[in-house]
Amino acid sequence: MRSARREYISRLNWIDHRRAIASLLAYLTRPHAAGELRVHKAGAKLLSSYEEMSRQTEAEQRRLAQAQATTDLVAGGFAGLASLGCYGVLWWLLAAGGLPLAVGGTAVVAIRTSTARLTSLVQQVNRLYEELLFLTDTEDAIEVAGEHAIPQGGAALPAPMRAVRAENVTFTYPGAEAPALQGVSVEIRRGAVTALVGANGSGKTTLTKVLAGLLLPGEGNVWWEGEAGERVEMRDADRSQVFAAVGVLAQDFPRWEMTAAANVAIGAGDRPRDMDAVRRAAREAGILELIEALPHGWDSIVFKGYERGVQLSGGQWQKLGTARTLYRGAPVLLVDEPTSALDPHAEIAAFQGLWSLAEEGHAVVLVTHRLAATMNADHIYVLDQGRLVETGTHQELMVREGGVYQGMFTAQAAQYGLAPGPGALPDPRSAQPPDHETAS
Repeated sequence: MRSARREYISRLNWIDHRRAIASLLAYLTRPHAAGELRVHKAGAKLLSSYEEMSRQTEAEQRRLAQAQATTDLVAGGFAGLASLGCYGVLWWLLAAGGLPLAVGGTAVVAIRTSTARLTSLVQQVNRLYEELLFLTDTEDAIEVAGEHAIPQGGAALPAPMRAVRAENVTFTYPGAEAPALQGVSVEIRRGAVTALVGANGSGKTTLTKVLAGLLLPGEGNVWWEGEAGERVEMRDADRSQVFAAVGVLAQDFPRWEMTAAANVAIGAGDRPRDMDAVRRAAREAGILELIEALPHGWDSIVFKGYERGVQLSGGQWQKLGTARTLYRGAPVLLVDEPTSALDPHAEIAAFQGLWSLAEEGHAVVLVTHRLAATMNADHIYVLDQGRLVETGTHQELMVREGGVYQGMFTAQAAQYGLAPGPGALPDPRSAQPPDHETAS
């Protein structure tokens, strides 16, 4: 029991260390880090770190082995003394004539048999005790998971949905001292593009997760409203219906080590794959020709290291992620920096696609630092340190002297040598209103 407890405590204290070693191995063998491994000589640093951490792990194993040997030595000494005493008493009885020789021989066999069985029993009890230590951790993990599990069932969402409205939403991440969102109210309407703007860390991504039902606000409400005026609060809603109504293109979307077709179809993983819809989504995302030109077409694995594996660029992956979101066909689309890796022409095409989706009746939430894309958003919400500081259209926000949005837009336009006023940057849509013409 002493040894089992010692091993358990060691594993708890060293689990992060072991995970870090596994992470170093992953970086050393994955192609995405090859550039820095060679050019920056990061491989030498990782290898030296791996060797040092391995030495520390070996030192811990030696410490455990020495402690185990000491414990076994002490336990073995007591067991030896007990056996010596037992056989000494038996010899004394035989020598004194108090015990017949045949009975003494039977006693020796009985002692050896019972000792072996007792040793086996103790070992099994020891193993049970060791497993119970880890079982306690498993039960604690299950309890915590149950507290944070997404509930099953709930109120049905209104259909057709008209808008998603957040009212005085406040959210604080566990362990954080300050809230990521504080008293934020926004309205996301179908058939409109709503832009969330702000500096890094202002709460834009957190707000999209709250709107998607991935996070529940600590204070305030998120309402799903129907065309007839009915509405359901997020906490009471059937979360599976909420997720079914939402399409997410996150800034750090997963790059699955699967085929190109699977990487698109996984956007609706609960539905059978529809290759016609997959191709249609890829065409709208501007990546159909690239995929079908690959040696194995849609069956190509979009990750190096496998047979049929191919390497995609960052921009190509971003298009593939866009196709995944389009394939889902959800009425509410939350897109976070959807063009950060695209070239200018592809970026314009991507924004045109978002506006087309809004015209088709989707609610599009656009999180971006490319403020040229927000010029023709139907509504813009400006966040600063978790608070909503400005709201309005591009024209309304640009006339606010000293405003956050005006300052950000002016600074970004100045990089291109353009005037900071409305119309200084090109419209992302192909059809440009007269008052949004490109500056000559």
